[in-house]
Amino acid sequence: MPADRPAVTALVALVVVDVFHTIAAIALYQHRIGVVTHDGSAIVEMLDTIVPLRELSSVTAWLLFLTLLTTVAAVVFWLAQSRRTGKPFAPAAPVSQWRISAIIALPVNLLAAVQYLFTTERGGEYMRTAWGESGLLLVAASVALVVTAVLGIQVVRRTEAHTTGAGATSA
Repeated sequence: MPADRPAVTALVALVVVDVFHTIAAIALYQHRIGVVTHDGSAIVEMLDTIVPLRELSSVTAWLLFLTLLTTVAAVVFWLAQSRRTGKPFAPAAPVSQWRISAIIALPVNLLAAVQYLFTTERGGEYMRTAWGESGLLLVAASVALVVTAVLGIQVVRRTEAHTTGAGATSA
């Protein structure tokens, strides 16, 4: 079984779960500000009545963690299988951009998580004053992870297409 399909599927799942996690985290953040300052958003309050945001945020955080572990395993398996079969990266694949985006995405995501935990511990009034930087960091972390995943998908797909195309022409 080719390892490119599980790797691409895991990267797509990571993008979807990360976007949902970011939405849930921002909604919970806004809800906690609204509870303390009594000026909550109607959309956030409606979402909280449909699905309790505290539980939704917790579930999406764990789901993101499991998806991240699965994605890392699938991509490492794809890399190991590619090296074992001697497949080089495709010349058109954005390998260096993928590596750079991964190097940027890791600290930005860690910084966003630490900032989010720090501001939520200090209460709603502080969360309101730190909303700009906290929201921006959450969105930047999500964008960095999505860009890394999309570049990873391009690398996997182009490499597999390049090696399959090269095998077909030489046969």
